[in-house]
Amino acid sequence: MDIKIQKRPWYVRYRMYLLGGVTLAALVVYALVLQLGPRTLRVEIADGQMATVTEGEFLEYIDVNGVVCPATTTRVNATEGGTVERICCHNGDVLRRGDTILVLSNPKLLEEMAAERQNYDLQQMQHRQQLIEMQQKSITLRSQALQADFELKKMAQDYELAEEEARMGVKSKAQLKVARDEYDYNRRRTLLNIESLHQDSMLNVINRQLIRQQMAMEAQKLGNSNRRRDGLVIGAPTDGQIGNLNAVIGGQVAAGEQVGEIGVLTDFKVTARLNEYYIDRVQSGQPATAELKGRKYSFEVSHTTPQVQEHSFAVELKPLEVDKASLRLGQTLRLQIELGKPERRLIIPRGNFYAQTSGQWIMLVDETGQRARRVPIKLGRQNTEHYEVISGLNTGDCILISGYESFGDAEALELKSH
Repeated sequence: MDIKIQKRPWYVRYRMYLLGGVTLAALVVYALVLQLGPRTLRVEIADGQMATVTEGEFLEYIDVNGVVCPATTTRVNATEGGTVERICCHNGDVLRRGDTILVLSNPKLLEEMAAERQNYDLQQMQHRQQLIEMQQKSITLRSQALQADFELKKMAQDYELAEEEARMGVKSKAQLKVARDEYDYNRRRTLLNIESLHQDSMLNVINRQLIRQQMAMEAQKLGNSNRRRDGLVIGAPTDGQIGNLNAVIGGQVAAGEQVGEIGVLTDFKVTARLNEYYIDRVQSGQPATAELKGRKYSFEVSHTTPQVQEHSFAVELKPLEVDKASLRLGQTLRLQIELGKPERRLIIPRGNFYAQTSGQWIMLVDETGQRARRVPIKLGRQNTEHYEVISGLNTGDCILISGYESFGDAEALELKSH
């Protein structure tokens, strides 16, 4: 006789399927909760990663590298062209005025100078010969003038004798008249000769002066030629340090070409380039500081260049309180150019969080110190040590300022000590 088997309930028969479905649903719900809820990351925090928001003195300044340069620079130019024969110094050498920098050679110039010297000697010989001839002519003119004066006196004596003879009755009035006419004629002729001799003498003097002037001009021309030869030796125009000396043995140097520059060592300046963002905020007279051998020294912006090149512009600073003996040309100084006066502001230390967040949010640690969450913030100005906080944080808040590269997209952190 068959026994009737009792049919089991459906929830018993399908219990395995039901258990699997419930488990799958739980997993889906858990995934949704993780996806929609804040992402939490468990991280270890080391010393120095946390900081406190404080209210303190905030000074906005630009941190930039500056190079020490001479306040005055003199260009060294070649007055004559030629080939570099000898280099007598090197970049960085301290020279005295007149010290030799370069020696040039120019055979063509020397040939021209030799021809000018030969021409000068020939002209000087001709001028001396002309002077001798004029001296002789001057002697002749004086002799002729002396003879004419003697003849004039003799004619006057002859006429006086004729008058005496006429009074004595030796000569008639007709003879006296003839003697008077001859005397008047000879006297006027002699006076004209004397005047002509005087004019010739003056002309002779003028010609001799002209010749002497020509000789002086030719001597000056020869001196200029000799100075051209001296121009083949390029010397230091002033005391200082030579720089930018770009000559090489055998190289060609053109007349007027710059071969170097002399930096005067009696005074210095510091040059730097700033981002174009600060072109309207940096002006002459603004203070700056630099640390040199463990001490801070004061500087002042003395000049700004308005031209922008490659997104930057140049500024010059002069030292106010600095030991000039400790400065060296080409030395690099770390400058802090102040953009205003210190102000009481909410500040936080600088950290690598800015590279990850662009200053738009930060990790704020709660009162327990065990958790941190992302909060939006707004930062303002900055310097090399601090950021100015405009909103999002309060005095005494504890924040994370570094380690953000390991946080990923986490919006909350569980903190544990390292």
